[in-house]
Amino acid sequence: MPNTKPICYLICGFLGAGKTTYSKKLAKEKNAIHLNADEWCMKLFTKDEYEKNWEDCFLKTMEYLWQKADEYSNLQKSVIFDIGFWTKQSRTEAITKATKLGFTPIIYYIYAPDNILKERISKRQGAIAENNIKHFNETKKLFETPDKTENYLLIDTTP
Repeated sequence: MPNTKPICYLICGFLGAGKTTYSKKLAKEKNAIHLNADEWCMKLFTKDEYEKNWEDCFLKTMEYLWQKADEYSNLQKSVIFDIGFWTKQSRTEAITKATKLGFTPIIYYIYAPDNILKERISKRQGAIAENNIKHFNETKKLFETPDKTENYLLIDTTP
C-alpha cells in the first residue's frame, strides 16, 4: 500500500543558497503549502521588532508555523518548511516534530558555493542583510552541513 501521509519537506541551507526560490518551485510541483519563517516574521511583527529582536521573533514564528503545519497535516496537505535548519540538532528536532504531526519528513539540502552565497546576500536590503554580509565568515561557521548519517537530497543551485 502506498504512503498516504502528507510530506513535510525540510529545506536546509545557508543564507543565499536559494532555499526560497527552490521551495516555491517545489511547492508548485508538489502542491504543498510553502511556510517561510522570514515571510511570516514580517507578517507577525513590525520591521523594527523583527530587526531588533530577530531571535525572539523567529522562535515565536516557528511555534506559529508548527501550529499551521499541524492544521495542514490534519487536512492531509504537505508542507514545505523553508527555514534553513542550520544544525543537525534542528533537523533532528524537526524530523521528530513532523513525524509526531503525521508527516513523512524529507530533508532537502540546498547548496551553493561561498562566492555565490556572498553575491546573493550582498543584493539584499535591510539591516539584517547588511549584518549577514559583514559577518559572513563568522556566521558560516554556525552552519552544519548535513552528514552521511542524515538522509537528505542535495540540490546544487550553482548557476
